[in-house]
Parts: sequence; C-alpha cells; structure tokens
Amino acid sequence: MADSPKPDALRIIVTRPEGQQQALMAAIAADFPQFELVHQPLIEIVPIADDKQASLLRQRMLNIDHYQAVIAISKNAAQSGLQWLDTYWPQPPEAIRWYAVGPTTADELKTELHPVQMPEQHYDSEGLLQLASLQQVQDEKILIWRGLGGRETLANVLRQRGAQVDYAELYERRQIPYSSQQWQTLLQQPALLLLSSGQGLDIIEQQVDNLAAQVTAILVPSERVAEKARAKGYPQVLVATSARDQDVLAQLRDWVSRQQ
Repeated sequence: MADSPKPDALRIIVTRPEGQQQALMAAIAADFPQFELVHQPLIEIVPIADDKQASLLRQRMLNIDHYQAVIAISKNAAQSGLQWLDTYWPQPPEAIRWYAVGPTTADELKTELHPVQMPEQHYDSEGLLQLASLQQVQDEKILIWRGLGGRETLANVLRQRGAQVDYAELYERRQIPYSSQQWQTLLQQPALLLLSSGQGLDIIEQQVDNLAAQVTAILVPSERVAEKARAKGYPQVLVATSARDQDVLAQLRDWVSRQQ
C-alpha cells in the first residue's frame, strides 16, 4: 500500500497474483501519477510438484505426442505447461495443434511453440469453441492445460463433438483471505478494482458485504465477466479487450478521459 495515501484521489486496486503485477502497476503509475496504487492479490498460484502424487499429470505430459491438440486456458497454465514440456520434451513434439484462450496466454506459448491458434474475439471457452479447427474433432484426443478445478464448458462441448478430452491440471489457486477490516480500510475512499477473472470477483464478494455499493468501478478482462458483474449491480463495469497490460491500460485511459 502507498506510504502516503491521497484521501481525495481514486485508489486503483490491482488484484493479480504476486509476481504478475509489476509491469502493469508501473505503467499505470506512469500514466496516472494522481492516483494511489495498491496491490491486493486475491489468489496464490502454486504449481503442482513433479512428485509421486503427480503420476497422472506426468503420464499425460510424457504422452503429449498422443494428442492432436493441446489447449492452454490461462497464462499460468501456459507457463506451467511449458515447464513440464521442457522437462520431458526438450524438443516439442510435432503435429500438435496448440491453442490459447486469449492473447496473454498465446504470448506465453509463442515463446516456444508455433503456430498458436486463439479466438479473434471473446477470449474465453466460448470463443475457443467457435474456432473452425475445433468444429470437427470426432475421435481426436485433446489435452487441456489448466489449474485444479474450473469451468467444464470447453471439455463438455468438445466431448459432445466426439473428442476424447483429458486434463493436465498444472497448478492450484489458493485464495488469500483478508479480514473485513482490511477491506473496509482499503475501500474507504473511491476505488477502482482491476480484476483478472470472474473468480476474483467471487473471492472479494465472499469477503466484502455489498461490494457493488462500495466501489466506484471495476475493470474486467472479458465480456463474460462483465455480464456477471452488471447482473450484480456494479455501478460502472469497464471491459478490457483482454488481460494484456496494454489492453487494460487502454480501457483505463479511455475511462479516465471520459471522467474529465
């Protein structure tokens, strides 16, 4: 938290996990020195260890050449998946179609894999399912890189289309608990929440009563999360084109200019 709070200024609360916030916060600080910036991570990303408990994950990564397609559903999934791939496949197997849910995830995969397919818009499971190359997948084997748990929409629809779908669950999201007093202190002045996912909104709402009445606005990375927030009565819901820093900044700049 800033050393010298500015009581009359907007407080921008960045909720990304530790280690994923620095570049975005530096860019916001450069563009908007009049605002106070706070980092309040909502989840901790804990990679799955390559030990005896991870035998199924290890087997699926060892057999990744048996799959026709691999889909990474988040930046964290891409980072963790590439680490496993580097361990067991120093040279990535050929003939696999690689997919990313959006540009942030695609940027991670492209460091080692080419080409990478992703939706042109709607950076979520629904957007992926619109890709032409995922329409006819009868008898294909598809591996989804993701964290423990999560939405089942993507796998369910691909199975309905005739694919065999497996998961490589590569990390665990651990919720970080904050007291109501901590949130009350943080929200005592006008606040804009920068959220990375719908899960982030769920976490804060579990910890803060009537959150919609206590924030000036929220900024989310997809229309799906925006629809969820609008339905809950948030006063201003800003939708970035994606979770990439430049897209978050563009939406923030646009909103600030409209407030002046």
